[in-house]
Amino acid sequence: MARPEPPRALDPDNREQRNERLHQFSHALKNRMGAMWQASSMLHDLPEGPERAQLLALAERNYFQAARELEELMEDLAVPRGITKLKCSRLELLPLLERCIANTAYRTTGKQQQLQLNAAALPPINGDPEVLGQLFEALLSNASKFSPKGTVIQVALRQEAGEAVLEVEDQGVGLDPADLGEVFTRYAMLSSRSTNGESQARGTLARARQWALLHGGTLAAHSAGPGQGCTFSLRLPLASDPV
Repeated sequence: MARPEPPRALDPDNREQRNERLHQFSHALKNRMGAMWQASSMLHDLPEGPERAQLLALAERNYFQAARELEELMEDLAVPRGITKLKCSRLELLPLLERCIANTAYRTTGKQQQLQLNAAALPPINGDPEVLGQLFEALLSNASKFSPKGTVIQVALRQEAGEAVLEVEDQGVGLDPADLGEVFTRYAMLSSRSTNGESQARGTLARARQWALLHGGTLAAHSAGPGQGCTFSLRLPLASDPV
């Protein structure tokens, strides 16, 4: 049987080749860390006690620290990640939002949460429907994850000063000032916890803000403090020549 060819050496002057290799390495390492985190999560089945709590805290801290250090390395090397180009078209936001609410209904239904939508049809925007769909679902899933069972999630879509404004407001665990400063940082170690053991997914909101910026918009978080819920506000420019 022929021996496998050795891996091709990277050309240090070939930025594209280096970026692709580092990007692959990043995904592989995160997958391994994810498996480690999944295994350590099985400790939740152990009896309550100081040892169990210490092991869980150690696993979580090391997971997020490793992931954050990797993100910092990628940033230092200016390696492109995720979506960097959009496939924009004239887009109506209300039908897209309604589809995203339907796609994430399994979360709210499973936690007996009520989602209240206050929205009207707006002028169109120029946007990428796939990327904006991921952004909307990230905000809806985040609200459900960090809200207790039986609570209400308010979703509002309106026009304001030439922008489409989407607000997702929950009655969940809230964020303290330190957490608010880090909520859009990839793999930041925040003090807030999901309410039913859901994955923390600490990179999702960072990607959501990146997607908003790619559309010329903004994404901000507001909270009165722990236990006071959160509101995420997305602003997107309306198309300059709506039809």
